Amino acid sequence: MALHVKALERSNTDEFDGFYAIYSTAFPISEQKSRDTLLAMQHASFYTIYLAYNDEKIVGFCIMYHPRSEDFFLLEYLAVDESLRGIGLGSTLLKSSIEQLFKTHGIRALLIEIESPEESSSDKEIRKKREQFYRNLGALKIDSFDYILALQSVEAPPAMKLLVYHPNLHAISKPTLQRWLEKIYVDVYECRKNDPRIAQMLDTAPPILNLI
Repeated sequence: MALHVKALERSNTDEFDGFYAIYSTAFPISEQKSRDTLLAMQHASFYTIYLAYNDEKIVGFCIMYHPRSEDFFLLEYLAVDESLRGIGLGSTLLKSSIEQLFKTHGIRALLIEIESPEESSSDKEIRKKREQFYRNLGALKIDSFDYILALQSVEAPPAMKLLVYHPNLHAISKPTLQRWLEKIYVDVYECRKNDPRIAQMLDTAPPILNLI
């Protein structure tokens, strides 16, 4: 497969339609953003949508949030065409996206939200495989830290963990983590900076959190 990865151009409607065709079927409706929101992300200076091409066909995408004047990124979405899963396309897409992201915006911590594989659930094995997928690329888990996804709906969010990918980072301070959480809650999920869930997450966190 002749796979190559490139950033979605801000004015390219054909590329956006190809991306959206995969996006709209890759995630549960409750986890999807509206088409208008995604169009706004396409044109925003703090988002990049990376597209995986097999020859001329879009077969996957990766959405990265990269706030200005911050020391972290957030992997917001990653998906490949359903008919092409399980052949290594996802890891190639993510590796190339990270390389381009680091080259354009500098090396920072890349945060990755995952559903906790430690929680008893019907998709426990899928969660384990997903965590291993990111660990195989070098991501580490924030030790003894439970992440709360900032859902706006009334349904309870699944138990979550936060992974961190960085070539040389092995620990973070509690103030750093708090700053990251506040930025994500405000800019990505449109919540308040003083959302009580942030205090809840940090309540029992030690001054220094190891990445394991």
